[in-house]
This record gives sequence, C-alpha cells and structure tokens, in this order.
Amino acid sequence: MKYYIFLDDSGQLHPNYPLGDYFVYGGLLLKEEDFHGINASYKKLVQSIKKQKGITNELKTCDMNIATRRRLLKKLASYSCDQIFVCVKVPTLVRINFSSKRDVTRYKNYIIKRLIEQLINNSKIPKKCTFIEIHIDNQNIAHSAQDSLQDYLFNIFNEDNYYYAHQQYHKTSFQCDFRVFYKDSKTNYLIQAADLLANTKCQILNGKPNLQRLLKKGYTSLRLPDGVQYN
Repeated sequence: MKYYIFLDDSGQLHPNYPLGDYFVYGGLLLKEEDFHGINASYKKLVQSIKKQKGITNELKTCDMNIATRRRLLKKLASYSCDQIFVCVKVPTLVRINFSSKRDVTRYKNYIIKRLIEQLINNSKIPKKCTFIEIHIDNQNIAHSAQDSLQDYLFNIFNEDNYYYAHQQYHKTSFQCDFRVFYKDSKTNYLIQAADLLANTKCQILNGKPNLQRLLKKGYTSLRLPDGVQYN
C-alpha cells in the first residue's frame, strides 16, 4: 500500500525572523488510489482561477485575496485525503546552530520524521503501508539533503535501533520504503496546495484564528518542541 505526502513550509527556521515566531510544514497525505483524481481536480480549479484573473505564472499564496484562499481551501477540504501540519515555536529552540545549514537541515529532517511518526500513531498511515513518496517544495535543494532525508527516514522507521550500534540489531513493526523528491512548485499543483495550507496554518498561529474554520476538520497538527506552551 502506497501513500503520498506533499509538503511546503511557511515562516523561517531562524530566531530573528521578523514576521512571526513559528515555522510550519503543511500539506496533504493521500492514498495512491486517490492521488490522480485529486491532483487533476485541484489543477483544474487552479487553472480556472488563473484564467479568470489573467495570471500566467504560478498562483502564489502571498498574492492571494481571502476570497480565492477560501475557494481553494474549501475545495481541498472536500477531498478524501488528510491535511497535515507540524509546527515549531522557533524562539524555544536552544540547541540549533541556525548559521549552520547542516544543523538546520538535520532539524527539518527530524520534524518531518516526527510528523510521519504522528501519522502512524493516529492510524492516518496504516501499519500495512509499504511505500511513502514525499514531495517537498525546493527546486534548489542539494541532492545530499534529499539523500539525507530519504536514508534517515528509512533507517529510523525500518530499523528500531539503527543509530544505537551497541545494541542488538532488530527490525521495527513498521516496514516501509521511502522516496523523497524536491520539486518546483510551478509545475506541481499539490505542492502549491501544501504551500497554501502551510501559509494558512502559520497565519493562524501568528494571530489570525478566524482562518481556522477554513481547514478540514480532523486534520493532524503536531506542535514542537514537546511540552512548549503555544499562544
């Protein structure tokens, strides 16, 4: 059984970001059987809106009025897929060297792992899932980062104590292969949807709670670091 995850981020993983304290990955979790229909439907809607507005390039969330945001989010809420989020209160992070790209990448890998872990724990991803394909927006990402996340997810989920070399080696109860793709959102409509969801969730955290009603009921949202109080 195969699942797709589409993710984009909003906010900045840096303590001096002036527009808010939160970093969010947001997006969609889809079953393989639903992927093509949802992708085609959302693409059709976005292209219709672009035609109405005379937009030839990507329909950017940052340029979107509330009516368009509402229209797109209403459509996303109607699909048979899950809306997923992992949120980080950045000023509470005390062990990251934000000037180190390696440190930041390592932490991003970790929070994506925590999100997938949450999806497994709440049965959004069933134990019988054998393949997860992850699409993330970032056309300029280094291949080393792609390999890093891909290998990290495979090892952490498939081998219970892979990173504990002093212990006896044994497999976990969740056996799943992972593929990670960093894509240009200009040509990937579900990454554009992920961008809209991540931006909306980030705005909610930064003082616009009225947008909450535009998200699909029953969405998954993990807040990190563990035990930190959010507003």
